[in-house]
Amino acid sequence: MKRKKAILMSNNERQPEMRELGVLRSFIGHRAAEAVLTRYSMAELLRADRKSLMEVRFMGPSKANAILALPRLLDLVSVPRTGGRVISCSRDIFELFRFSAGIREQEHFVVLALNSRNRIIYEETTAVGSVNTVHVSPADILKPAIRHAAASIICMHNHPSGDPAPSADDRSLTDRIARASTLMGIRFLDHLVITVSSYYSFSDSGEI
Repeated sequence: MKRKKAILMSNNERQPEMRELGVLRSFIGHRAAEAVLTRYSMAELLRADRKSLMEVRFMGPSKANAILALPRLLDLVSVPRTGGRVISCSRDIFELFRFSAGIREQEHFVVLALNSRNRIIYEETTAVGSVNTVHVSPADILKPAIRHAAASIICMHNHPSGDPAPSADDRSLTDRIARASTLMGIRFLDHLVITVSSYYSFSDSGEI
């Protein structure tokens, strides 16, 4: 899998903001979109309530309603259709899952099973946790790969906090997955921590 530099680098931080501005502008206009993104990150905006939205400059009832409808809309249109996708780098995964991950209020752990050409053949959510943790074993993670005769796997989970920095538990789990997948003869390509606007790749950072 081709490597890319981790997204936590400063020269990449503006790109998601520009995309988010473009999305919001189509719903609530340019001035209101700029005002909203000055106050909220995209992850925070998806959980904002009407009262706080109405305090934002250029925001009226209809625009607040449009924003309040965004989580449901994103849930409908951004469900990843991963079957058959070829993955060449970590950003491919981020673009597929950023919005569906961003609207979730609990951590979800997802396993992608790939064939020898890095084409996704199966996707499975193996565990759902709380707002700041999810518990899953390497055995549960490898089951989908074994069932579908996968050549490799990519793992990912979301951080509802909006901060993609991995925890000590995330690092420990990544190490255990790497050891277990080696024993089973399955390539472990990456483990990503995803939010709506950024991500962390263990592969890109040289930890896999």
